[in-house]
Amino acid sequence: MRLAAARLAILKMPHGDPPMKSAIYKVTVEFGDCDPANIVFYPNFFRWINAASNHFLVQAGLTTQRLGDQFGVFAVPIMETGATYLRPATYGDELEIESCVVECTGKAIRVQHRIRRGTELLVEGFEVRFLAVPHPDDPRRMKALQIPDEICAALGYAGQT
Repeated sequence: MRLAAARLAILKMPHGDPPMKSAIYKVTVEFGDCDPANIVFYPNFFRWINAASNHFLVQAGLTTQRLGDQFGVFAVPIMETGATYLRPATYGDELEIESCVVECTGKAIRVQHRIRRGTELLVEGFEVRFLAVPHPDDPRRMKALQIPDEICAALGYAGQT
């Protein structure tokens, strides 16, 4: 898979909602991403969505190093994910995955992803993630951190935390 540089953008939301940050992650569909019918095998979309989320965190200044040093976070695991497939993608397609945080409250971050080929929307997906810190009673376990306002702000979430 060939990846191009992504960019952090400001996405204007409909209905007068405040703008939110978004990141664009680019993917070129390779032959091995497709099934025998030359259509992208659906788990690859989840692989790309995961990579887009990780890229979004880095673009927002929330590197693994910073999350660990400043907040004690050692991972940002997924606890829920889903996708709606609207159109197929195929070998050679240049895709853009636009990611933005639509909820950052309590202990959960909901990231929305829109996968496009040009202007055509192919897939709408989401992930719900949490910030994992060591469990105080057993360091082999993890627990979800209450998400600091600073992290929601860095992710461009304009709602209430």
